[in-house]
Amino acid sequence: MTYEAMDVQENLLRNDAEILEDTVTAFRSGSNMPARKRLYPVSPCDSCAAHKKAICSSLEGQALDRFRTKGRTRIIKVGEPLFFESEDIRYFYTVISGEVRLCNILEDGRRQVVGFRSCGDKVGEHFGGKYLYDAEAVCDTIVCQFPVRELEMQMQQSPEMRAKLMKIMQEEISELQQHTILLGRKTPIEKIATFLKNRASKLNLVGEENIEISLSMGRSDIADYLGLTVETVSRTISKLKAEKVIDVPSAHAVVVRDIQQLAVLADGKK
Repeated sequence: MTYEAMDVQENLLRNDAEILEDTVTAFRSGSNMPARKRLYPVSPCDSCAAHKKAICSSLEGQALDRFRTKGRTRIIKVGEPLFFESEDIRYFYTVISGEVRLCNILEDGRRQVVGFRSCGDKVGEHFGGKYLYDAEAVCDTIVCQFPVRELEMQMQQSPEMRAKLMKIMQEEISELQQHTILLGRKTPIEKIATFLKNRASKLNLVGEENIEISLSMGRSDIADYLGLTVETVSRTISKLKAEKVIDVPSAHAVVVRDIQQLAVLADGKK
């Protein structure tokens, strides 16, 4: 079990203990109403690193507490699947920590990685009641799992959640459009620069120097995502390092030394 997973479980247990203590105290004092009001003084969702970005961020108070009781936290070990393409859809997921790889397998056995999902991202796009891709953990990953029917019921009751989901879907469509351009028109160095720039932008460290990017996926995953060979990915990263745009302290980390130059290269400018 990862330290992150242990932290999540510890927080949930601590919260349950606080709830029990408040309830017992209120019962002994004969004060029932305050006990009900204090039942969830702070929802575990409020302290979740993924909450601000997740679909459930549109819910508050009792609505959030009711919704969270319908889900459960799961630990997905590296390489394990959440689901497979064309499987009947049963659940949707929010990534709490770690990373999930989305991919399609072609008829000849080749793999196309269509995306990665990290903290706060949803997983479970579907059409006609079937998942649209395989989803598997790139590293030890923690997800929040909810039945699809519960999401659909909550969407009917909450205009705020519907609006949040529409916003997320619009962002995903925009990302898909940009990725189509990347695959069809960009050179290898433009592809790698774009990939790293997009990863850096998710960290919200605008203006910072030496931005460290975690790459939990391997070079083969990056190659299958960008439509390159593993050799081209490695060679291009080495070139960016030689030009002092990035540093590569380990196989799973990149430090961006010059974010402006990285953006210039991503846009195809010299």
